[in-house]
Amino acid sequence: MKKLTSILLFVSIVCSASWSFAQVTQTQTKKKIIDFGWNSPFTYELSSNLKKYEIGVFDGTGIKIPKYAGAGNIFMVNDLKTIREDSLKYEMSLADKMPQSKVLTDNFLVLYGASQMDWFSDADWAIAEKNIRYSAKLAKALKCKGILWDAEPYKLGKNPWKYPEQPMASKYSYDEYYKKLRTRGMQFMNALQEEFPDLIIYSLRELSDFQQGSPFSEPLLPVNDLKSVNNKLKEMWWGLHLPFTIGIMDAIKGKSVLVDANEEAYFYTSSQQFYETATTLKSDAMALIPADLQMKFAAHYKVGNAISADYTNGQWANVITFPYRLSGQALMLSPKEQAEWFEHNAYYALRTSDEYAWLYTEKHNWWTGKNVPQGFQEALLRAKQKVNEGKPLGFKVEEMLKSAQIKAEAFQPEKKK
Repeated sequence: MKKLTSILLFVSIVCSASWSFAQVTQTQTKKKIIDFGWNSPFTYELSSNLKKYEIGVFDGTGIKIPKYAGAGNIFMVNDLKTIREDSLKYEMSLADKMPQSKVLTDNFLVLYGASQMDWFSDADWAIAEKNIRYSAKLAKALKCKGILWDAEPYKLGKNPWKYPEQPMASKYSYDEYYKKLRTRGMQFMNALQEEFPDLIIYSLRELSDFQQGSPFSEPLLPVNDLKSVNNKLKEMWWGLHLPFTIGIMDAIKGKSVLVDANEEAYFYTSSQQFYETATTLKSDAMALIPADLQMKFAAHYKVGNAISADYTNGQWANVITFPYRLSGQALMLSPKEQAEWFEHNAYYALRTSDEYAWLYTEKHNWWTGKNVPQGFQEALLRAKQKVNEGKPLGFKVEEMLKSAQIKAEAFQPEKKK
């Protein structure tokens, strides 16, 4: 009798567990597209004309800070000294009055990495941190999800991430700079989180800058020899950005997230590249992270992707420095084929991201339709719908692009001279 009772109890538990398990359904994260480019709005533009920016397929936009309030250049410490307090107060008043959008639910305040900093100067850091804290307060007042962090220095100031270009490089070794940048990254993250807990840092350039194969990346992954990697970092464009990122990981806590938005995805020509990079950033990239931070890294580091309309439309054919076979391939395609490539990249950018992909454009205005290539608006909408409905893309572009590259290589202008 006891044996029968035990059997019945066991069956009851198994059935109960199976029933409970059957009730659990996996909720797929809705994939979202963020706008960031030349036509992304300043705070005053979004505040005064919100309905204009709600047109389109975007779930959010990068919101830019005007020059009178520092332009988001948090490390341009000499320029920041000239910013008037009443300008900062005016900008904050715009944020306080900003209407809440039901369409643009995932906005990010844009900060840039251009620099006039001496990383070893505590006086410089005090100026930078004051502006970082102000920016975090502004982003929170705007009801943003967090910060869009564009670390690329462009032409302003100097490159804060390349060791040989640092003003104190003759005094301090790379290892000393590494330690200081790790400290500054931790201070950066602490300042943001203290003013805006549980924020998202949507960073356009992170460990994805060390992937293989993309024209502008500096290949370090996979890591076979850490000593060799450290020697390469001393000369690399992004060599000091790595310890800054590690410092962010030192400080990150709660629900805060650092998204690697993989700007290199502009140039992808196959679905395989998107999948390989997503895997690389969640596995191989661990080798660049100290062992005691790897659990934090796994919990707080997410993957995003870039989408470029300019590249797939051929706008960059004569302005980027890699082979015409790559830069000019879009010009060998019909408008319909260009739209297919654009849809393909948008689809896989979303499909392989944890939540967000971002669209970068220069002369195209997605809200007025000015200069937007034929079929691109529709292609972006289709890609987003297919991903969020769990549907396949329905076509491939690899052979089409291979043919275009062969044509571009035969045509390249330097051979025609």
